Amino acid sequence: MDALNNLMMGFGDILTPFNIAVIFAAGLIGTVVGALPGLGPSAGIALMLPLTFGMPEASGLCLLTGVYMGTMYGGRITSILINAPGDAPAIITALEGYPMMQQGRGAMALGISAFSSFIGGLFGLLVLIFAAPVIASYAIYLGPPEYFLLMATGLATVMLLAGDQIAKAFFVTCLGVLVSTFGSDYVSGQIRFAFVPELIEGIDFVAIIIGLYGLGEVFYNLEKRVKLNLGKPGFRMKEFIPGKAELSQAAAPTLRGSILGTLIGIVPGAGATVATFLDYAMEKRLSKKPETFGTGNIAGLAGPEATNNAAVPGSLIPLITLGIPGSGGTAIMLGALIMFGLRPGPLLMTTSGDIVWAMIAGLVLANAFLLASNVLLIPVFVNLLRAVQGNLANVVIALCVVGAFSLAYSPFNIWIMLIFGLLGYLMKKNDYPTGPFILAVVLAPLAENYFRQSVMLGQGSARIFLDRPISLTILILMALIIALSIFGQVRAKRRALRAGADGE
Repeated sequence: MDALNNLMMGFGDILTPFNIAVIFAAGLIGTVVGALPGLGPSAGIALMLPLTFGMPEASGLCLLTGVYMGTMYGGRITSILINAPGDAPAIITALEGYPMMQQGRGAMALGISAFSSFIGGLFGLLVLIFAAPVIASYAIYLGPPEYFLLMATGLATVMLLAGDQIAKAFFVTCLGVLVSTFGSDYVSGQIRFAFVPELIEGIDFVAIIIGLYGLGEVFYNLEKRVKLNLGKPGFRMKEFIPGKAELSQAAAPTLRGSILGTLIGIVPGAGATVATFLDYAMEKRLSKKPETFGTGNIAGLAGPEATNNAAVPGSLIPLITLGIPGSGGTAIMLGALIMFGLRPGPLLMTTSGDIVWAMIAGLVLANAFLLASNVLLIPVFVNLLRAVQGNLANVVIALCVVGAFSLAYSPFNIWIMLIFGLLGYLMKKNDYPTGPFILAVVLAPLAENYFRQSVMLGQGSARIFLDRPISLTILILMALIIALSIFGQVRAKRRALRAGADGE
């Protein structure tokens, strides 16, 4: 009850015309920023930070958290419409949303993703409101060994993302691990594969996904002369509001994604990108028709979208209660809290509880605003794409170039984008999966860092993974997941052989 009373007090503080206008504007700005390839939560929050100077603390934090949530909604727009993910977590959205767009169901994909995003965000907010102190107190017991095993579990999902292309998936995973090793080593500072000075800091991940998905799709479509099926210019409500059939397919994945996204969001350093890949692999594993994934599967779209938005409130839990940012966006939020004179940590909700609860109430309001605005604007998004379809390749290339250049205001990232654009084109043309490649690029450096820290903590002994109860539990769970995966594949092959024998 205390939590509800505090939340009501927070609503009392923010329900003024000025704060409501700030939250609504923040959601729209975040949506636009999230839709632009190369920009994302970190860039959106950083761009809005100067506007908070001189604002009351609650108003300023509502602006930043509204932008944060808005970017998560916005990333799906270009992923679905033009296969150019606005940010890393939206990669999975492109895998299922863009095929729906090609089938003339782009408006429905936007509608389903908007509702799943809202439910995911709402679930994460409920956990933030009622269980933040309890969950954060357990998260502090996770150390490098546990984080390494979590990253290893993520890499193990490559088997689930591969389907029947295990050899190709293994090859692109190794390629992804190689790409992730460019630049200076996190622990020793040793420079690796830095052929030019710009590579000392490594290859920018956002430049990779812009090239791989944005440019790669453009090159492929230009060769094949693909024309999008955008449907009719006029829209009826049922074309973008999910009906009973769509909701029944999306309900369970959305709930599972909401839970997983919140839990992964709480883990510092994991973030929404890891969560969406894990959720996609889980949905594919649980599906009765895994072969439909990658062709516009609603479960593969709804689950990761819920995961993506649930990770936002989840990542705020360790920030508020422990002072530990759970993602790049919350790292900037940490600076904003300090700038406002607040001290994130166990005493924050005691010493500055009114401001914190006002921020949480603002996030609840922003989530509701974003659902309404994103659903009502679906016809605008699709008709805008129809208007520029004749020059769509030029528009996408322009967005990709601007996005890549804005990462470091250097032409070097444009060349990186072009290289991975060609790689994406070749992978799509030769039917190589891109999911395992991206997963390896994201998780390999984190896994390497945590592994080396673990070995140093264990003074060179690998027994540290067995001596710690939590890491041992994760090891057992990982072994069970791999065993169940192998068992499932063997059983599926036996069923296929029996069906073939019966057919003969």
